[in-house]
Amino acid sequence: MQKTKLGISVGLVGAALYFLGALSIIPAFLLAGYVLLMEDNEWLKKTAVKMVIMIIVFNILYLAVGMVQNVFDSLDIIFGWITPFRIEVPLNLDQLARIVLVILRDLILIISGFNALTMGTIKSKFMDNIINKHM
Repeated sequence: MQKTKLGISVGLVGAALYFLGALSIIPAFLLAGYVLLMEDNEWLKKTAVKMVIMIIVFNILYLAVGMVQNVFDSLDIIFGWITPFRIEVPLNLDQLARIVLVILRDLILIISGFNALTMGTIKSKFMDNIINKHM
């Protein structure tokens, strides 16, 4: 079993990356920064980058879904001069989509954390191609 410079196993640090990603972004990014700057294990570095990519992609999707209501609000302002009709996202589907995105992000990070305990990973061509291209 490979050890990190902290003296704990590489798989445990990888799992900690994913679990911290599900709990809070700042400690997760700090641990990912430590791994990228200080550790030598290639799998661990790729795991840190994959966790960061997961969080960034889900946060971009979260913001995109939130912008849908902003578009409708802008249309309300434009058409509000013509008619007193309010345009909204039906049934608060934007909020439902945001909740689903948060749950999905956390589930993927937790499953990835348990896979990381055995130095496994979830295969994703999109993320793996980005990681292999830039590392």
